Amino acid sequence: MLTAVEDFIQKVREIYGRVDDMEERFAEIRPLLQDLLKDEELMEASKAWPFRNEPEKGYIENLLFYEDPDHKFVLNSLLKKPHESTPVHDHAHTWTLYGVLRGTEKVIRFERTDTPEAKDSDDEYADLKKISEHEVTPGYIDFVRPYDIHVEHTGEEPVVGVIFRDQRVGGFLQNYYDADTGKINKTKGPVQIPYELDS
Repeated sequence: MLTAVEDFIQKVREIYGRVDDMEERFAEIRPLLQDLLKDEELMEASKAWPFRNEPEKGYIENLLFYEDPDHKFVLNSLLKKPHESTPVHDHAHTWTLYGVLRGTEKVIRFERTDTPEAKDSDDEYADLKKISEHEVTPGYIDFVRPYDIHVEHTGEEPVVGVIFRDQRVGGFLQNYYDADTGKINKTKGPVQIPYELDS
């Protein structure tokens, strides 16, 4: 494993052993991920990572670099081709830091304006309101709390993201949304592909 990634993991393990509150943990981990995104070896290694998504079919893959045996946090990557979009989605109960390693893209955030009762039900539709839209560049980190709704659109170049999550996704349901109709589709989310992270 790359030295910078090993250092990142050890520092995160120290934070998990010392801090219980997830919001505080992620506040401390965010600058560590910011530093990791600057690592030249990681940047060079990322040039060989495979693009294997088929978003038009709802199929998204994450490369799984590391899953902690004690604390269960993971380090992933998501690679997107030019002019590719993720579904409008949330990560269910997962906490996420999404860092852009290469490329630029547009990130749009939404909030639900349903009644509290509707949000807690198993309704098939949600009332969505766009709350922000901004262009992001290498080094940007998006802090995605549980059930935050968002979508990413790439531009003229591929985008490589490095993702820190508090747990592995793909084994529980999360929500994909139709931005026009609000229809909710339950999905297990990105398929996790173990990938050896070395230079």
